[in-house]
Amino acid sequence: MVDSLGKAALVFLAGAGISLVCGPVVIRWLARAQCIQPSRYEDCPPLLSYQATKRGTPTMGGLLVLLTGILVAAAAGGLTHRDGWLVLSAVVGLGAIGLCDDLLKFRRQNAAGMRSLPKLVVAFAIGALVGVSVSSRAVSYNVLELPWLQRTIELGWGWVPLAMLVVAGCAHAVNLTDGMDGLAAGCVAIALSVLGMVALAGDPRARVLVPWCASFAGACVGFLWFNSFPASVFLGDVGALGLGAVVAAVSLLSHATLLLLVIGGVFVVEALSVILQVASYKWRGGRRVFRVAPLHHHFHLGGLSEPKLITRFWIVGLVLGVLALTTVDLP
Repeated sequence: MVDSLGKAALVFLAGAGISLVCGPVVIRWLARAQCIQPSRYEDCPPLLSYQATKRGTPTMGGLLVLLTGILVAAAAGGLTHRDGWLVLSAVVGLGAIGLCDDLLKFRRQNAAGMRSLPKLVVAFAIGALVGVSVSSRAVSYNVLELPWLQRTIELGWGWVPLAMLVVAGCAHAVNLTDGMDGLAAGCVAIALSVLGMVALAGDPRARVLVPWCASFAGACVGFLWFNSFPASVFLGDVGALGLGAVVAAVSLLSHATLLLLVIGGVFVVEALSVILQVASYKWRGGRRVFRVAPLHHHFHLGGLSEPKLITRFWIVGLVLGVLALTTVDLP
């Protein structure tokens, strides 16, 4: 089990190093296997032309990130407590449904992929599993902490619907954010780094989550070497959904559930932009709130270059992460 910042840094470096070394091999394999995501955004010509610039770039690079994160976390003691097994279940479950989604897109040669219902069912099932685990613990450990207010709320079995919402919402929010080179991977690396410090400073029983945060954050940073603009490989749904599952599971198990709204503020805003856009289009006679959703495409179509846009989103994620750390007292 990782119980110090120094050990967490070593786990981070191991994740980043393995991802960096194995990246070229994985990219060549994906390219040979023709794992190329079909075009989408047919109803939005500007985005269709934007995606044309990405044509030929292999996807499903998230397999590298997930496998690296799991192996390094397990080697660092991440499976010495049932919470580690819950994180593993979340990653494997949503990563597998993302993999099926990617493979279905290749088979059909369109970007529609899997329907939303199977994804939601798996996400809700994983959330229910985590929620049952939390709600069945001692009252002192299953409370919902209110950031900055120094107060807690006893939820009891209310953890189950809350966990279902958090897992499904976080996984799909990360997936929506994964629309530009390095955007999702960079924001996830920041979020997991902050969540790792929260777990390290919290209840000693939550420290089994630290290797999961450090290993996946490191794997994301190593992956960014190849995924940053201009990307040589994309995460794919397997990576986006799997990473969203890690963020959600760790936040639920480390008493950072509400704090996740701050730590993952970029993901929250991206998801809300899609919800507002769909609602406005449906209930306001086809009128839109944004040029296009998710929000990063709205700013891109407004004239902001992709590298600058991605960097600014990373900065926002970093500032929000530091803001969240004002609630933490590191030992």
